[in-house]
Amino acid sequence: MTHPPPPTPCPGTHPYGSGTGAKLAWWATRHQLQKPIITILAGTVALATAAIAWPLGALSTASLILLGLATFYGAVAATTVAAHLITLRHWARHGWLVGYFTADASQLVHPEDGVWVLSEHHARRRGRGHGAQLRALLWPHLMGEADRLDAAVRMATRVPMLADQYRAEIPGLVVDRVEAGVVHLMRQSA
Repeated sequence: MTHPPPPTPCPGTHPYGSGTGAKLAWWATRHQLQKPIITILAGTVALATAAIAWPLGALSTASLILLGLATFYGAVAATTVAAHLITLRHWARHGWLVGYFTADASQLVHPEDGVWVLSEHHARRRGRGHGAQLRALLWPHLMGEADRLDAAVRMATRVPMLADQYRAEIPGLVVDRVEAGVVHLMRQSA
């Protein structure tokens, strides 16, 4: 399948590169580690580590719990970073990958099935307006580029409130479908 051409750089943003890639990996990993299920699993692993190793005369219970926590969080962080880098490399090798970064937020664009996919929209701190600031700067540029290059745009979110917000911010963006709790949004070029 042919890919639509990539969008151009947006003034006021930085491109995807080694420094911005590390920033993106850090934000994605930190957001992953903050999920409640990760905290529950970490506690379970820590307690299991202490329960299994303590009767064997190993370290103190507190040391075992800390070791379990460190091991679990380290494994989750390493897995998240590795999966993230593999995904980004795949996108770059099978088309192109364009990134837009500010000091506080990110947005990636890559082609898939003949459309642009907007992904990896992260903020340094959630709920502080960092993502909204980037969107206000970037999305008019991207939609203008999409219209100029006749590219449809697709994005997805697990947060219905964000789906509504995105639809309010991007004229022509509609709900394409909802699957497994993910709202898939689509915009055809003008």
